[in-house]
Amino acid sequence: MNKSDITNTNDIQILVETFYNKIQSQPYLLALYEKLSPRDWTLHLFQMKNFWDSILLKSGRYKGHPQILHAFLPAQQDQVREWVHLFHEAIEEHFTGPTAAAAQQLADKLVQVFTYKTAFK
Repeated sequence: MNKSDITNTNDIQILVETFYNKIQSQPYLLALYEKLSPRDWTLHLFQMKNFWDSILLKSGRYKGHPQILHAFLPAQQDQVREWVHLFHEAIEEHFTGPTAAAAQQLADKLVQVFTYKTAFK
């Protein structure tokens, strides 16, 4: 498969769906998402596509406060590390380039925030 960078909404859709398919295959990670939000996956995926589209493609589609939602996430450090591993894996399966690398760097920064928070529980 020829890989290219993340450049459009279709690429964001591929990234988000690949990542969340991986999450759904891991029961201990899936349980965290269900604790965080009892919403259906369709709405969650829609919001996450808008989030990553806004962050990576500067679309401004996402409206919300993800830090507030995730502040109550009862994640353990190993779960957070697995989350970022799966996110990196989803990117590496489909994409390469500066925007793909920026997405991985952002995921790494999010892990630092979650790991810091869980260290003080």
